[in-house]
Amino acid sequence: MLMPWEIVVLSVAGVSSSLSSVHADTMGFGASSFHNHRGAPASFLFLPKSTSRSYRSGITRQQQQIITLKNNPSWNIPRGGQQSTHPLRTYSTALFDGSILSAATSSPFLQYNIVIFLVNLLGMMFSLIFPGMQYHLDLLGTGSFAIASSYMLLLNGINSSLLRVQLSSWAVILWSTKLAAFLFYRALKVKEDARLESTLSTKSGVVFFWLISFFWGGISSLSHSLGIASSLEGDNISLYSGAIIYTVGLLMESMADYQKWTWKLSNPGKFCRTGLWAVSQHPNFAGNILIWTGIAIMNVPSLSWQLVPIACLSPLILWNFFLGQAQGSITSGVELATKKYGDDPGYSDYIETVPLLFPDLNRLLVK
Repeated sequence: MLMPWEIVVLSVAGVSSSLSSVHADTMGFGASSFHNHRGAPASFLFLPKSTSRSYRSGITRQQQQIITLKNNPSWNIPRGGQQSTHPLRTYSTALFDGSILSAATSSPFLQYNIVIFLVNLLGMMFSLIFPGMQYHLDLLGTGSFAIASSYMLLLNGINSSLLRVQLSSWAVILWSTKLAAFLFYRALKVKEDARLESTLSTKSGVVFFWLISFFWGGISSLSHSLGIASSLEGDNISLYSGAIIYTVGLLMESMADYQKWTWKLSNPGKFCRTGLWAVSQHPNFAGNILIWTGIAIMNVPSLSWQLVPIACLSPLILWNFFLGQAQGSITSGVELATKKYGDDPGYSDYIETVPLLFPDLNRLLVK
C-alpha cells in the first residue's frame, strides 16, 4: 500500500505527462540516455542525467518495458481472455513495488522540493507543539531555500560542476541565509508579528500557514529548481545579465531592510520615509522580485521551450503576490499601517504620491 507522501510524489511525477511532446534527452534531463530510447515517456521528464551506478546497474526488464511504454505499438489489450504481458501490467507491477517511486524521487527537481517540504513540515510541528511561538517562522520558512540548495549542490552533486548551477545555487543560498538571519534577529527583538496572530491562533491556521510557506518556496524557486535539473550549460550572456539583476535586487532588499530597521529603532511609532523608502513604499518587495527575475534569466536558456513558461511563473507570481500585499488585498498589512499612521498627514501624502513597488525613474531624473 502506498503511503500518502508516495502518492504526492507520484502525482507530481504524473503532472509531467502533460508535456508528452518533450523528449528528455534534448532537455538535458537524460531520462532516455541510459536506456537507449529517444522517446522516453514524459512521466520520466524530471529524471537526472547523472544517476548513481547502483541505479543504472539495477534497471530491471520491467523498468525497461515501462520506459518504452510510450513507443510500444501494442496498446490494445487482447480480447477473449488471452494471456498478455502488456506493458500496462508491467507498469502496474512497478508502480506498487516502488520502481517508479524510486525513479521519480531521484529527480533533482523533486529532491529539491522534497527538502523544502520537509523543512516546512518541521516548522509546522514546532508551531503545533509550541503555540504562539514565532521565532522559527522565517528561520525555517525562508531558510528552507538555503537548506535545499545546499543539499543539492554540496551533497547531491548532480550537475554541480556546471557554472550556471553553481552560480544559481549560491545566489539562492546567499539570499536565503541573509534574509532568514535578519528576520530571525528581528523576531528575537520584536517578539511577535501582529499580522500573524490570528492565523497562528488555531491548529488549522498553523497548517494553512505552513502549507502556504511550502507552496511559496516551491513556486518562487521554480526557475532555480528546474535549472539545477538541466545538464545544459545555458548562455553566458544570460548568466551574467541575470547575475547583475540578482545583485541589484539583493542590494536593494538588504538596504531597504536595514534602513527601515534602523529608522524604527530611532523613530519609534513613525512611518519610515527615508532612503529607498522615500521613492518606494515597499522597496524590499521590489528587490525580491529582481532577485528571482535574475535567477530566472540565469537558468531559462538551459531549459526547453516547454519549461520556460513554468520557470517564468516564479517572478510573475511573486510580482502579483507582492503587489496584492502592497495594495492590502492579500494581507492586513495596509489596514494595520493605516490604523497606526493614519492620523499623520504626511502618511496620506506618502500613500498617494510614492509608488507601491518600483521607484518612478522619470520623477527621479527630473529631480
